[in-house]
Amino acid sequence: MKKLLMVLVLLLYFAITSCSVINNGPDKPPIVFDSAYLNQQIRLVAIKQLSAFQTKYPVAVHLEYVSSNKIVFPSNYNLRIFIQKDSQWLEIKEKPAIRPKDKVILSPSIPISYEQIIMFSPALDDLTKVYFMRIYVFGDMTMSEGTKQVAAFVDFVLSP
Repeated sequence: MKKLLMVLVLLLYFAITSCSVINNGPDKPPIVFDSAYLNQQIRLVAIKQLSAFQTKYPVAVHLEYVSSNKIVFPSNYNLRIFIQKDSQWLEIKEKPAIRPKDKVILSPSIPISYEQIIMFSPALDDLTKVYFMRIYVFGDMTMSEGTKQVAAFVDFVLSP
């Protein structure tokens, strides 16, 4: 019975927090980016099966490749992490991660490159708080007209 009550309180807390985040969110995104190249050629999706979405565990996101052009990322995907605090976005660091040194290339000529899973751990000050987060990744897309930077972001909540 005690566990059930605790679960109900947590669900109510998340419902209230979610509503307040939507209603009192930051006025502008943390990064201003051309909408023609944001969440268009690449997309990020939080993976519920691989993430506990708790402050003490790493987060996994799926990078979807939805372009017919080659896109190149550095090994860290140019990952940028933001938390919402006092109706503003604050950039935070990632905990040190071990990644291959090679660039990540998404290309129509490399079908196995279409599916990328990015694991990361935000460097959070207080693991007992709930955090509304946004992460971005940035890559360089090669087109016949030249190279253009593309980006994707995803929002999620981390709880204790």
